[in-house]
Amino acid sequence: MFKLLFDPVSEIKSFRKQSYAHVLLYLLAASLFETIGLLFFAWRYFSKFFTPNILVYGIVGTLFSLIVIHIVVAFFFSLAMHVLDGKGGYYEGLTTLVLAMVAPAVATFFAGAISFLSAPVAALILAYGYVIGFATLFRSGKELFELDYAGVLIGFLITAVPLGFACAIFLR
Repeated sequence: MFKLLFDPVSEIKSFRKQSYAHVLLYLLAASLFETIGLLFFAWRYFSKFFTPNILVYGIVGTLFSLIVIHIVVAFFFSLAMHVLDGKGGYYEGLTTLVLAMVAPAVATFFAGAISFLSAPVAALILAYGYVIGFATLFRSGKELFELDYAGVLIGFLITAVPLGFACAIFLR
């Protein structure tokens, strides 16, 4: 899993062989890293606003929300990408989103822990993780769906814009 932080290309290629168990294990591990990182940030910056009960509910809710959101968004992403290329399916969509999630999740974990010592260093770690995450999203989409980068960008936008509108309407 940590190989995605320093050699994402070879790690992406290892996912060409379908293994839902492997992808779901990455999803669970990345969700745990992200949740604990968010806990660190909440503890560091918002501890006076939260009781221990609220933090526990927030941790459990965040963990399950991250997993469910990735599974649902992967459906829509897979649908858009399948229409664009006619080749990929749900496995490729889920794998693309999960691999793109790993680096930001690990970076959130370490940045949350380091935020107690130095906020600028934590910000740099977050930036590194999100840069790797976005690059991994496009590279894994290119590799798994056999499209060019423009096709992956269009599929990403086709997914993100309607889901963004749906969330805005829902939260209104």
